[in-house]
Amino acid sequence: MIKRICVLLTVVLVSVPFLGAAAEPAKEEPGVTVYFPNWNIYSDSRNDVGSLPWDRLDCVNHAFWKVVPADGSFVLASTDPWADTDPDNPNAHFPQYAEYAEKYPDTKILISVGGWTDSGCFSEMALTAESRGSFIRSCLETLDAWPFLSGLDIDWEYPGVPREPEDDGDEGNPVAGDDRTNYTLLLKELREALDGHFGPGKILTVCAGASVGYSLCMQDYASLHAYVDRINLMTYDMAGPWEETTGHHTALLGDNSAETAVQYLLDQGVPAEKIAIGSPLYSHGWKMKALTEETVGVPAEPLEEGDLDWHKLMLLEQAAVPEGTPGWHTGYDDRKKAAWLWNDDPASSEYLTFYTYESAASLEAKLAYIHEHKLGGLIVWQIHGDSIDDGWPMITRMHNLLHP
Repeated sequence: MIKRICVLLTVVLVSVPFLGAAAEPAKEEPGVTVYFPNWNIYSDSRNDVGSLPWDRLDCVNHAFWKVVPADGSFVLASTDPWADTDPDNPNAHFPQYAEYAEKYPDTKILISVGGWTDSGCFSEMALTAESRGSFIRSCLETLDAWPFLSGLDIDWEYPGVPREPEDDGDEGNPVAGDDRTNYTLLLKELREALDGHFGPGKILTVCAGASVGYSLCMQDYASLHAYVDRINLMTYDMAGPWEETTGHHTALLGDNSAETAVQYLLDQGVPAEKIAIGSPLYSHGWKMKALTEETVGVPAEPLEEGDLDWHKLMLLEQAAVPEGTPGWHTGYDDRKKAAWLWNDDPASSEYLTFYTYESAASLEAKLAYIHEHKLGGLIVWQIHGDSIDDGWPMITRMHNLLHP
């Protein structure tokens, strides 16, 4: 029903004829964009901007900053100023970015604004020309303060899709007005302000949910694509433990896949070179309720231990045994280009565990798809899921296959 409503909205709603400055066409060569969350500073040795494989990255999206109310207006602010900019923090991210921007001038660095838990003020900010203007002025001031920044990535999750907060650290996504129109106006005015203040060259991208029937159809991509350099499709989380059966959370082809999201944008008139698809360096998992011949699409319940980063999944792949021998096994659907792992050893504490994830094979299928359809590249959430100790094998594979 939701999908049908969205299709009707697309047909019935008349796109507002926004006029004004348009984004420069995205470069033809696809690239690798990675997300670097500022909370990595609290984890382990994986917290240093200097540890990134800068020679294999086209763009780093620093996550997250957010929209904050301030005396009747709105400003752009870090979700963790100590981690990002505090001069008393010797490991603060932004001074490190300034250093590495000089060493690797071809690698772009963007601030990503919002995210799942910090999108709560977007709709109110976008409601009027005055409120949008105050936020845009703050964006310009931030880019002035940190000249190494190449632009902004707007990660509003999601315009027009109301959501209640899930816990104390989650703002939810209240809807204050006509998000469909106001989102496009925000991007139009932000593009005009960037070009007017800096001249052409500052990058403006948006992050988009990949569910055609849930989030993607609620925005006016037919109009807004003119103002952005890239639309980053989050082609992951398309299945997970919130469902009662196992599935693929990052399938390339078939129903509910990267292909369906890409085709939706193409049908809206978005140029292929402005579309990037996503690669997750983490899993989703379930505990299957019983061992059957099939392991995908079977009844299951959420895992208590949650998701695994790719560098831990790599160890499970290496431990996999042939079918007929109890233990970990790898699976791959060549039709959907989707991978999974499962355990059938009754003596193991991980018996009946199932993980859906990005394997080397499914990643290479995505990269081939990007080349075949002349897309704008790949986004990665998040870079530190890769194996640092093994030389960033997934990031290296992405770079080498996108830049042969």
